[in-house]
Amino acid sequence: MDNRLMLRLQQILEKMNVPITVLDGDGNSLIPASDIRFTLPPLRKAGEAVYHEGRFFQVSCTQQNLVFMVTGPDLPQVRDTLSMCDAMVGAVAAASAVSNDINNAYQRILQNELSLAELEAVADEYNIRINSPRCVLLMHMVQVQKSSAFEILQDLLPMSGSDVLVSMDKHTAVYLKDATGLEEEEDLHQFSYALQETLMGEMALSVTIGISTVTKELSQLHTCYRQARRAIEIGRVYSPENTVHMYRTMYLQRFLADLNPDVAAHYYSLLFNPATNRLFSEEMLHTIEMFFKKDLNLSETARQLYIHRNTLVYRLDKVQRALGLDLRKFDDAVTFKMLFEMRKCGHNRAAGKKNN
Repeated sequence: MDNRLMLRLQQILEKMNVPITVLDGDGNSLIPASDIRFTLPPLRKAGEAVYHEGRFFQVSCTQQNLVFMVTGPDLPQVRDTLSMCDAMVGAVAAASAVSNDINNAYQRILQNELSLAELEAVADEYNIRINSPRCVLLMHMVQVQKSSAFEILQDLLPMSGSDVLVSMDKHTAVYLKDATGLEEEEDLHQFSYALQETLMGEMALSVTIGISTVTKELSQLHTCYRQARRAIEIGRVYSPENTVHMYRTMYLQRFLADLNPDVAAHYYSLLFNPATNRLFSEEMLHTIEMFFKKDLNLSETARQLYIHRNTLVYRLDKVQRALGLDLRKFDDAVTFKMLFEMRKCGHNRAAGKKNN
């Protein structure tokens, strides 16, 4: 029995008037989870309550690897409680099985494992709409221990409309967001940051999110999945300070990621070489980076760096004399930025091979 089902059973049993302990076939306590092990009496038949040394024991009819235990006197109502508990376990297990089937169906759709005919059959079986605007938010969490990303996120995400949460692996879940009525894709960006804040505030956990474009075709959902995954891969290389990456806006990063590493290294060396080592100190690079962050605004950059405006102008003049690029001009600033980012092209290719 998987962790999701056990968690659901625990939530149900906690609401019952009679405290019920769930054991495995060896007598180990599963709900509540503990290191205590109970000695089981002979249990011949599933669904039959056996009273032994002040406790009732009953093997589940639907999950015969589970044993229910209740401490108390031998009363008919206790036996009725055990039977009712067994029926609820069966219902929850059946619902969980259906949920797992649907999850597997979505996994196969996202990973493009179905032919068009199979896709239509699966959509009909699970009542999945063929034509409906959707967006993939791929959520990757590193700091999961006993739980999975799916288990953590399913209680936090504000599911609405036709939203679906799909478990991909222990660390990864896909949130299929219903994009009906979505005015701007930027809303997904803001939603992702709000989710991160909630997750960090309530559970002290972080999540990295890749956001795809919107598609209206179920048959193209696998393309959105690849986009969201690629957004995270590229974002980790070119924007490591960010944890939300939107594929649609990553034009420059996607272009750089597709460059041949040897070509990128050649153009990067035009700026950074033994002749410019002294010019591009850590202080100079930090100055240029801040200048770009402040949209080429001299006054704002100087204020952020706590230096005089003339000092900033002097540093930019040094770059212009050495390279012929005036970073105060938009075209020259873009040229420098692109060549500077080319140093990461080899790292991105290596990361892609590692993930494949």
